[in-house]
Formats: sequence, structure tokens, C-alpha cells
Amino acid sequence: MRRLVALLAVALAPPAHAAAGLQLPPSLPHRTVTLPILMYHRIDVVKPSLPAITQRLTVDPHVFAAQMQWLHDHGYHAVTQLQAYDALERGARLPSKPVMITFDDGYRDVWGKASAVLARLHMRATAYVITDRISGPDPSFLTWGDLRSLERRGIEIGSHTVTHTELTLLDDAEALRELRDSRATLERRLGHPVQWFAYPAGREDARVVALTREAGYVLAVTTQPGTTQSAEHPLELHRDEVLDTTGVAGLAAMVQG
Repeated sequence: MRRLVALLAVALAPPAHAAAGLQLPPSLPHRTVTLPILMYHRIDVVKPSLPAITQRLTVDPHVFAAQMQWLHDHGYHAVTQLQAYDALERGARLPSKPVMITFDDGYRDVWGKASAVLARLHMRATAYVITDRISGPDPSFLTWGDLRSLERRGIEIGSHTVTHTELTLLDDAEALRELRDSRATLERRLGHPVQWFAYPAGREDARVVALTREAGYVLAVTTQPGTTQSAEHPLELHRDEVLDTTGVAGLAAMVQG
């Protein structure tokens, strides 16, 4: 019995690199991979009373379910951040037809309306969260309990800074504070390294990218469209934005390049 318990403990333990955290190699490899990365914000019923920008960023739950079903039925494999990192920086093979599914800002409907669909289809995803909004007064955003529940459903948590301030507008010290403090808070509350990042509003430049690397992130996503990801630029990954008007046909066009 004790041997069985010991074996289970080994099997369920996180891999060594997950416990210690990842590091980008000093010399980044010359390699590209084809990996569509989808960017969602809200999954909810679009109400006419919502501001126009919110309407644009809100995908109806039925449309989201149809989009995920289309990916599943057409043989796409939703990959994790670690799979993407290993493919880019270590030359590992991705599964056929890989796709990465991401959500920005940390809206609560990622848990309430998206995660069950993804869990049913055995699809992984990443939620980039703004730490100042977690368990805050606005019920639109995720709680710490929600984040832990999302992780149990296979949705990884990444940082989207502390306050969602565009980093290009901040000096080095302020930007580093946003980058480091959000990561430290997530790691302390979730109990494991968090090294995935999304730039607020997609705003980044060479200075901000360098600061993001200094803060210990190993993958970061932009809002620049495209499906070809470069191992030389792991902190400038491309994403395609899914909007209320994208539908299934639009999503199919995105992932097919």
C-alpha cells in the first residue's frame, strides 16, 4: 500500500521544470512553428445596452461552443503554454493541427460560460488575468476560487499585469512593477510558477519586451495577427482576435492561415 501511495505521489507531482520555473536560452534558436493563437475576451450574450467596444469583444456562448466544436471536429488540438514553449525553444513536435486558445482580462464568464465547453471537448486554454481585479468589487471578473477551478479544468493562468496599464506609457521602474508584482501575486496565490504574459491592449516595443524577459516571463502574446511563431521572438507571439462578428467561418479562416 505504501508503495502504491509513493508511486501515485511521483505520478501526480509537477515536473521538475514546472516547480523550478523555465528560463529562455541565452541564444534563442532560429526556428518557426505554425501555431494559430486565438484571442477571446468575453463569452456572453451581447446586449444592445453594452458599449460598442464591449459588444465587439463579446462572443455569444452558442457561437463559442460552435467554434470549439468545429475545431474539435476538424482535428485541431488545443495545446498548452508548455507545449508551445517546448516546440519553440527546444524543438519538440506539436500535435497535428495545433491551436492555442486564450482569454484576456479575466472575465468571470471564462469560468461560467467557456470552461465547461472546453472541458467537455478536452481542450486546453489560457486565461490572462489582471491581478487587481481578481476577487474585487466588480462581479464581472474572476475570483481566486474561480482561478483554481479553471486550473482543475485544464485552463492555465497567465499575467495581464496588475492594473492593465499600457506598458509603453510607463517608465522602466513602473513597467517592471506591473510585470513583477502581477506574476508574484499569481505565483503566491496559485502555488506554482506563472511565466505566460499578455500585453495590455497589445502595446509593446523593444524596451517593453526586454523588461518582460527581465521579469521572468518566457512566452508573451501580442495582438499582431498571424499564425507563424518565431523561437527568436517568444515574447512577441502573434494572435488573431475573435470578435462578435467572427463566427465559425471566420474562425476557420484564421486557423487555416
